[in-house]
Amino acid sequence: MQALRHVVCALSGGVDSAVAALLLRRRGYQVTGVFMKNWDSLDEHGVCTADKDCEDAYRVCQILDIPFHQVSYVKEYWNDVFRGRCHCHRSLCKNFPGR
Repeated sequence: MQALRHVVCALSGGVDSAVAALLLRRRGYQVTGVFMKNWDSLDEHGVCTADKDCEDAYRVCQILDIPFHQVSYVKEYWNDVFRGRCHCHRSLCKNFPGR
């Protein structure tokens, strides 16, 4: 009996990551889909585009019949990646959260 190989596939809500999950599943992997929210911003209409991406990633998991998890790295992304790296003019950065 072959042991199940379990992998986590990051799903962005786009085609590339969905196809990656499909191909992994077809190759016999036990796949878990994970959507990582890294930014908490609203578009010009007051809608968070990450929410739509998350819905798309969830739908992919439903279609492929694989578990879905969502994780938020908004705080970590801001603190560890973005903060202190905005070298543009201060007036241009005033719209970034946490600034």
